[in-house]
Amino acid sequence: MKESEKQAYFTEAETEAKKYFKDKFELNVVITNKELLPEMALDSIALEGHVAEHEDQEFTISYDYNEKKMKNFGMSPAIKEAIIAKGYDPFEK
Repeated sequence: MKESEKQAYFTEAETEAKKYFKDKFELNVVITNKELLPEMALDSIALEGHVAEHEDQEFTISYDYNEKKMKNFGMSPAIKEAIIAKGYDPFEK
């Protein structure tokens, strides 16, 4: 994959992750790390981050750039509590 293509996927993944958390849980998030997963196995980008102004509310999530969807949401206990406090089920598909 060319570097320009990789950067375009990173931008897309970050935008989609922020939209996912805003639309699904009403949370503004900050992406702190992005990693292209091995292309031989997955067409995904792994993302790490936290809720804006709440660094203890951490998460991991991956973005499948071929299917254009978020997958594999992992969360710290603090973000789980914040999601539940807003009246959402963090495990609902």
